[in-house]
Amino acid sequence: MFNELLLALLATLTAIVFVGLSIPIARRLGIVDRPGAIKIHAMPTPRFGGVGIVASVLVWGYYTQAVSGWALLGLLVIALTGALDDRFGLSPRLRLLAELVAGLGLGLHFWEPLGGLGLVLGVVLVPLMSNAVNLIDGMNGLAAGNALISVVGMAILLWQSSTEASLTVVLAGSLLGFLLWNYPRAKTFMGDCGSLSIGYLLAMLLLVAASEGWATFLAALVMVGFPLYDTAAGIIRRWRRGKPIFDGDRDHTYDRLDQLYLQDPAKTVAVVWLVSGVLVLVGLVVSQMGLGTGLLLSVLLAGILFWGAYKLGSL
Repeated sequence: MFNELLLALLATLTAIVFVGLSIPIARRLGIVDRPGAIKIHAMPTPRFGGVGIVASVLVWGYYTQAVSGWALLGLLVIALTGALDDRFGLSPRLRLLAELVAGLGLGLHFWEPLGGLGLVLGVVLVPLMSNAVNLIDGMNGLAAGNALISVVGMAILLWQSSTEASLTVVLAGSLLGFLLWNYPRAKTFMGDCGSLSIGYLLAMLLLVAASEGWATFLAALVMVGFPLYDTAAGIIRRWRRGKPIFDGDRDHTYDRLDQLYLQDPAKTVAVVWLVSGVLVLVGLVVSQMGLGTGLLLSVLLAGILFWGAYKLGSL
């Protein structure tokens, strides 16, 4: 346990340094998020902090060999894609193509334990998780804090099955280092480099869980459920309203929670963190059940969440 705590501390300190360095770089390159119609921040803010998260993961992921081979190549592809999108703005098709390539690399990394199933999961989960994390990155600390809670849950899940979990420790420390710059007041945002890369790494952890069996995979999927749920609610909402499903709006579940009840983004984010913590606890319960019972509980939980989205006006 001491080694894990030391690794987490080193990853946190490394992320603090690299995220801090990203701020003047972002200003120099013009990678700044300016206030707009569907944005809640009032001042232009650098949005290249995700580079610091990725740099920390690369340093300590390579040191521990938690990120290597095809998985390392996939992370580099998606991080570079996000960075170019932050600077120049890529077309959705080009971004999706890069996500699929990264997913293919991740699937190849898991060829030995999963075979062709790993390829399928890689090309499905990388775009899915990357875009889901990107879509909930709408308030200070929301995406990074949610991911941090999910990663801690998956660390416990993997330790329970005696699986190597260095990636969870490295990623948790890197996310914490970023959060110190981003919550409650943001000196920087993570940008697409951060959100796409975090989604990729969460997908990688899901494939680690899948290597341990379907029950473990289902438990991990529940733990990362909030961004998937909010994205699904957004697609349904825009389809019902006759709008393009990938158009931005301020009717996400967390937006409606803030607008109707809390009127304080920092408190709203804390409530979402609490929901994510509940999902982690449910995931740990699911991991101790049979697959059928766990699936039934997961469906019931999804029903409760979507009922909540309906009551908030997010469907």
